[in-house]
Amino acid sequence: MKRCVIVSAGEIKNYEKMRSFLRNDDFFIFCDGALEHAQSLNVIPEVITGDFDSVRPELLEKYKTSAKEIIQLPCEKDDTDTMYAVKYALKKGFTDFLLLGALGKRFDHAFGNVSALLYLHNHKAHAVLADDFSIIEVAGKSTIYIEDLYSFFSILTPFGNVKKVSIKNAKYPLKNAALKSDFPLGISNEVLKGKTAEVCIKKGAALVVKVF
Repeated sequence: MKRCVIVSAGEIKNYEKMRSFLRNDDFFIFCDGALEHAQSLNVIPEVITGDFDSVRPELLEKYKTSAKEIIQLPCEKDDTDTMYAVKYALKKGFTDFLLLGALGKRFDHAFGNVSALLYLHNHKAHAVLADDFSIIEVAGKSTIYIEDLYSFFSILTPFGNVKKVSIKNAKYPLKNAALKSDFPLGISNEVLKGKTAEVCIKKGAALVVKVF
């Protein structure tokens, strides 16, 4: 099945980098003010969703005719626009996700979008979040592989403490270690040259941030 790309209204500065992640057969959902990114990403939204409190009316009007579906949400709701898009895509059967424009600007929205990664992980979907500096995904049980093309990688624990963490082929290896959410021990590790690092977390879930 196609991959679903959900574009949010956060910051994107390196559009060339973001375009390099896209595939010809991706399915695109744009959330509200994310339409500001559409032209620079050189894509046509297939679904546009949101309460439309942040998008310019003329921009929404521009893409209304080309989008397959417009979903207007109420302003008062439990789901953010991005979380609604995540749930919508899961119901459509998507299991592979790329989130763009999900960081920057408001910290609360950025953290909420990181939580959406965990939501997708818990629903057995493969999901990554890409920004100008890194690729982020959730590690838990399944091994995450990190090539030596990245400058650094970090393991962060915003979802709580994790146990039985193992890291192989890295400058700072671990074996069955515990990482606590109140101490960022896992920041700025490095893949050994010519190797592929392996990160495995057997109890809990954490973020793996691969820095370009």
